[in-house]
Amino acid sequence: MSAVLNKANLDVASLPHGGDLECWQRQEGDQALSWLDLSSACNREPWPIPDFPKSLWMALPDQAALMQSARSYYGVCPTVIASGSQQIIEALPILKREQLSSESTLSNRVFVPRVGYQEHAFVWQKWGFELAYYDNLSELLEQTWTVAVLVNPNNPTGEWTDSELALKVLAHAQKQHAWFVVDEAFIDVQPEFSLLSRLDEQIDGEHGFDSLFVLRSVGKFFGLAGARVGFVFCHPDWQQSLNNLIGPWPVASASLHLVDLALQDQAWQLVAKRNLLARQTYFVEKVLPKFHTIFDSQDYTLHPLFVTWRLSGQGYAEQVFAMLHEVGVHTRLGDGWIRVAMPAMSEIETLDALLIQLLKGAGGRDLA
Repeated sequence: MSAVLNKANLDVASLPHGGDLECWQRQEGDQALSWLDLSSACNREPWPIPDFPKSLWMALPDQAALMQSARSYYGVCPTVIASGSQQIIEALPILKREQLSSESTLSNRVFVPRVGYQEHAFVWQKWGFELAYYDNLSELLEQTWTVAVLVNPNNPTGEWTDSELALKVLAHAQKQHAWFVVDEAFIDVQPEFSLLSRLDEQIDGEHGFDSLFVLRSVGKFFGLAGARVGFVFCHPDWQQSLNNLIGPWPVASASLHLVDLALQDQAWQLVAKRNLLARQTYFVEKVLPKFHTIFDSQDYTLHPLFVTWRLSGQGYAEQVFAMLHEVGVHTRLGDGWIRVAMPAMSEIETLDALLIQLLKGAGGRDLA
């Protein structure tokens, strides 16, 4: 198969995302100012921002301290620090185009999950690659491709892929000189499932590390999406090229400093994981049955940071999404699914009261 790429399409419209409350407030006006925003699956009880030196706003960024704390936190030193894992997602297709231009016998097909973080499909298609979709990662073991993307656990479905299967796909990638991109943005609560935990045991130059790109973020578990800090773990051979694509100083000094402190804060991390479990238990007991009734579905996946329901169709999903707005609850609407961020403990009673209001009101009658 020839690696003939389509022309890049840089005029394509950007994708919608959760965490867009301000956009809705501009659109809906004052009624949206008091909405309970559960549209973004970032931790609703984030790492607390301390006071920090104002001099950081005047200093050019130095990544050395964060590199060291990231090595301790992840167990492996990052290859590159970027402005969120999104910046790495944007850079990889450009890097792959350069490789394909010199190896014209490679495939140009990129496999992405049929349901998953949409930016992966968007950026590869934007840069002229042929998109293909899979429902189960095992399908890729019988296919030819130049890049495969795994989101583990999946966003928005919350589903997990077994690490042994992921390693088999990585070996398949190595055989065909392909890349395996693994987005682990939501894995911090259960880091033992990360491929990073297997680096010392099974992944090295011989077994496929030069084909692997693992993406991590501090936006989800730490709740620091606004810091715009992400990491990629890959073979050192890619480091210079990625740094050249990203350019100097991709992350502000203040963000580097704060994330350095957050990754070192083991006491907060332990408490946060316990609190997430407690919030999840209370959410399941107090709120989950009401959502089942409102969504007319018990087809859902529960993750410590969010819950996703699969609904009967897009029209019904849009109807319920709008009904939730009527009582001031903002969620994430997808193609036949709705994702609800795990509320802070202090928000669960408020959410419960709003859902009761919906079930008793006009929206509840419509649902009935």
